[in-house]
Amino acid sequence: MTKIWRRFLWLAVYSGALILAAPSWAQSGFVGMEVQGISKEAAAVLGREMAGVLVKDVAIGEPGAIAGFRRGDLIIKFGAKRISRFEDLLKAVAKTKPGDSVSVGIIRDGENRTLSMRLGVRPPAWQIKEGLFKNFPKIGFTVSAITAKVRRKFLIPWGSVGLVVTLVDKAGLAASGLSPGEIIVQANLKDVWLPNQLSRQIELARDKGQPGVLILIESAGGFRYSVLPVK
Repeated sequence: MTKIWRRFLWLAVYSGALILAAPSWAQSGFVGMEVQGISKEAAAVLGREMAGVLVKDVAIGEPGAIAGFRRGDLIIKFGAKRISRFEDLLKAVAKTKPGDSVSVGIIRDGENRTLSMRLGVRPPAWQIKEGLFKNFPKIGFTVSAITAKVRRKFLIPWGSVGLVVTLVDKAGLAASGLSPGEIIVQANLKDVWLPNQLSRQIELARDKGQPGVLILIESAGGFRYSVLPVK
């Protein structure tokens, strides 16, 4: 990879997969999938010679999911490019731009299929690079934006976005409804990924005299809606 190429691409490693991002003016198409190359050991377990890239996860509502990709799909072709290794797919995606339509060849359940995918723009919630946090002392908890470092520290799944709860005051109002490591995905049915977005919903609730904010929480047990008291 040339020095010029390195200047415009940012690569981060999450759970053994490379996630590619770039400045908005040089941004490649966003596929919304986590993938992994096939090792020799994995090929041996499957009982046949295999080359390609396995889909590990698909983000809800993003291009991969809309196109119909599933976990376990083996990507063998991306556009006109044959995909044998992870690096092949990385280079192929890097040459695209948002809005491009690409035919992707896969193997699913032993059968060859072709899926058509329209590449998108990396959502803002997937572009957090700066560590931002906010403490709500009157309610008794602290949240942080999810950066690569925060994701590793709290073992946050690849596809999860929102605000991670980092601290909860046992004597605070939030103690009965939140735990460290949980993710606040929405506030009053609006997606949140920056601390000031949650602050705004709390302020609005207080201004209107409402007792709380309806938040969507992601935890190890799944998703749940809960009312965050603000008074």
